[in-house]
Amino acid sequence: MKINRGLQFTYGIDEAITPLDGRNRNKLQSLIPYFSETALGKYRVFVELMYFRKLSEYKIIRKFTAAEKKLLDKLSREFDAEDYRRVREIESVVNHDLKAVEEFIKEKLSKTSLKDVSVMVHFGLTSDDTNNLAYALMVKNALKDVIVPEIEKVEKDLREKSIGYKSVVMLGMTHGQAAVPTTAGKEIAVFYQRLSEEISGLKNSRIKGKLTGNVGNLNVHRFIFPEIDWLKFSKEFITSLGLEPDLVTTQIEPYDSLIRIFQSLQRINNILSGLAKDMWIYIMLGYFRQKVIAAEVGSTALPHKVNPIYFEGAEGGFGIANALLEFYCRKLSYSRLQRDLSDSTVKRSFGIAFAYCFLSYQSMTQALKRIEPDKETMSGDLHNHWEVLSEAFQNFLRVKGYADAYDRTKKFFRGCRVTKEDVERFIKDLKLEKDDEKKLLDLTPEIYFGYAEEITDKFL
Repeated sequence: MKINRGLQFTYGIDEAITPLDGRNRNKLQSLIPYFSETALGKYRVFVELMYFRKLSEYKIIRKFTAAEKKLLDKLSREFDAEDYRRVREIESVVNHDLKAVEEFIKEKLSKTSLKDVSVMVHFGLTSDDTNNLAYALMVKNALKDVIVPEIEKVEKDLREKSIGYKSVVMLGMTHGQAAVPTTAGKEIAVFYQRLSEEISGLKNSRIKGKLTGNVGNLNVHRFIFPEIDWLKFSKEFITSLGLEPDLVTTQIEPYDSLIRIFQSLQRINNILSGLAKDMWIYIMLGYFRQKVIAAEVGSTALPHKVNPIYFEGAEGGFGIANALLEFYCRKLSYSRLQRDLSDSTVKRSFGIAFAYCFLSYQSMTQALKRIEPDKETMSGDLHNHWEVLSEAFQNFLRVKGYADAYDRTKKFFRGCRVTKEDVERFIKDLKLEKDDEKKLLDLTPEIYFGYAEEITDKFL
């Protein structure tokens, strides 16, 4: 077979087209074993060799010795960058990436005791029998080993901050306007609870895989070996990989299980993007301050600045990731007739979406480590917004039988910035019973936060 020795597969980080393989590569090392081109090759080889062994177990080819089984394990386990280069060299001749993998395996086996059965590598399979399983395992393992643990770091930080800030009272805001008080801990707890529920769903997701031949019917398998229950074979094989068997397919696995995972990641990213935006606003209001790292620079023009760059970076990364994840959900939900090949290009970009998710989770962890509440600013804002007690007053007056309770309160408070003295005058003009008057006079914005503490304690 003629080999193109002129192919080049190495480059410097400074030559990378995307920031993922350039400036951010050092942050993505733990994802490389799952989504690099070498990783894809390794997973493909693994699936092919597992299938090859299954053929032996079903006596379709001869029984392998213990040493031969170890040899196959070693071949898939030790697949490395040099092996990937060899696959690409073969691909440069055959112009088919999966056929190149098949030929690579046969080439390796030709130098071993398995050369007599090497012709049965990839027997009866269509490319996507291997590819769908390789990608399913890549996604499954990346989620378990890298993505979910990184999200759980954010979850842990949110829980700690919810508990730590449960008594830190601050002004609530609805429509961007002053509303009734709440606590910083309870507001973070909202994001914690939403995130926890989504993490649970993501961890319980099942990814489907298929091994059903060219159009989903195992045609050639049944034709040549009719005595074998190939549906049972397929089910056993997929299950052995830790995937959920899908026996009703076209040439490709329909991707619906992956789409559900992508949608779960989208929801997680939306939750955390919302948190990043809220924290950005709280920092702008002075409710949270950022820790100052002496060696760092906030602005080339304004030396005083400490910018919320990690919240901003996370927000941007979530936007890129979700744009891709949404596209996957839309694109992969349909393939023309028994299949078209446009999904192949799309699947190769999975690592980009996962990488931006991963970078953004890392940014959120960094951002949360760098903030702390500014209780003085929060308290000052509460003291400057006594009008937020109007809710308590108008409802209290309703209970006391005031027919004009709402209108009376609205007339005094709406659109006004009132002081403690103004509130006291309003209460005294109501001519309430002494105990009722005292109840209202004792109320301050700092103590009017309902069950915020209890909610944080009870549900975390």
